Amino acid sequence: MPSNPTPSGLAIVVCDQIIEDKATSKKSLIGIFNNIASPTFPCRHPQLSVFVSLTEGRGTYQARARIVNEETQESVTEVNGQIQLPDVNMVAELVFNFIGLEFPAPGLYSIEFYCDDALILERRFHVMQAKPPPKGPPPEEM
Repeated sequence: MPSNPTPSGLAIVVCDQIIEDKATSKKSLIGIFNNIASPTFPCRHPQLSVFVSLTEGRGTYQARARIVNEETQESVTEVNGQIQLPDVNMVAELVFNFIGLEFPAPGLYSIEFYCDDALILERRFHVMQAKPPPKGPPPEEM
């Protein structure tokens, strides 16, 4: 039996929140970002949402999304599940919400999306050490 065609990735976007309109199923991506900054490590990020769009697949796939440190290859989190793509011309839109992620150290991280263990999309972002606010007296008011 031939295997399912490997889907093509159209988009992977990292943001604060994804809102879906119940009537139209349209999604609004709120607060798109490329970096996370924290004054201390390990740091806990309150919420991170990932939007994934794919096409050209047909059948049932084992899907996996994971966030990994690029240097150490240590996984921050991973979610697994099944997705159904009934038609190769259909565009599937997937939403992943990660709450309270802990990043152990600053560095380059990657969000990876797989179907049946084939890497479909990858999106890198930086987790950075934030500079502490300057010390001293507050600026004078005018």
